[in-house]
Amino acid sequence: MKKLYGTIMIHKQIMDKERRIQENINYYKLKNKKYGIEIVKENEEKEKLEIANVSNVTDSEEAINHILSLLVAKQIMPNDADVIDDLVKQYV
Repeated sequence: MKKLYGTIMIHKQIMDKERRIQENINYYKLKNKKYGIEIVKENEEKEKLEIANVSNVTDSEEAINHILSLLVAKQIMPNDADVIDDLVKQYV
């Protein structure tokens, strides 16, 4: 099971062009045997640019919800692997 937990939007101005682009960071709650997380950065065309996936983190839905809420609040990107790993270790 993969369920969208939250989304943040980032607007960027292209320096050499007079246009803005939007990127979305989607945070998903995963559930197989245990709960996990997935963070996906995609552009306006819904092309996936970066993905971070940490599966089988915990049996506790409450713990995974807490981790996801922190990731969304702090706007953690998929390429912040150290931050993601530290949060997972701290709250599990």
